[in-house]
Amino acid sequence: MESNSKFKLAVLAVAAGLLLTACGGGSDSASTESNQELVAPPEQEVQATGGFNTAVKIPSGVSFTLSEPSAFRPGKFAAGQLPGQRYQQFKVDITNGSTAAIDLTTLIIIGKSATGLCVDIFDGDNGMEGAPQDPLAVGKSISFNWGLSCEGKAGEDLSLVLSNEGVAIIEVTGKLA
Repeated sequence: MESNSKFKLAVLAVAAGLLLTACGGGSDSASTESNQELVAPPEQEVQATGGFNTAVKIPSGVSFTLSEPSAFRPGKFAAGQLPGQRYQQFKVDITNGSTAAIDLTTLIIIGKSATGLCVDIFDGDNGMEGAPQDPLAVGKSISFNWGLSCEGKAGEDLSLVLSNEGVAIIEVTGKLA
């Protein structure tokens, strides 16, 4: 009986292995989409626009200020910086003047220079750790750092669209540092 149990276990192990090798299989169809098309956010109408270092207030009463970007050197363990691109850092200030707490866990900032899309840099050495994980209570404010790796040259146009919960909220425009 013991060899029968071993045989059943071996059959189960082989079946599980075959099932797992089928997971994540590639597609035979060729994709004609470029990487930029794959990461490009859908165009959305923003609720308010402004410039760097200026408070941009949306109809709900929430105010956003994005500082003018400055160049920085990513830390040793940073993620997201792309060789040959400009590394931009800026501060995000949010004041909740609305009537409800704001969930910031889905907050994203999409950067676009005149040359192409920017990607997020996560860098604990420079305090760029993404969006806060705690809700922002009514009447409270929060500040945090954000980093982007952008194509382009200093002085080139830069647009940042801040989105939360899948909705474009504000767009801030200025220049690459």
